[in-house]
Amino acid sequence: MSLTIEQGVIGRLEGEECHWCPDGELVRDTYKGNEAVVCDTCETPAAQIW
Repeated sequence: MSLTIEQGVIGRLEGEECHWCPDGELVRDTYKGNEAVVCDTCETPAAQIW
């Protein structure tokens, strides 16, 4: 059984607080062309799918 992105790591991290800055929240985006979840404040990726 394969998981969709919504059910996988990115879906689980979306909406969480950023671990690298005090004000950020993790949102779906791309990072270096990959599907990712990144901080909406500092833009640090928390996870990306190659």
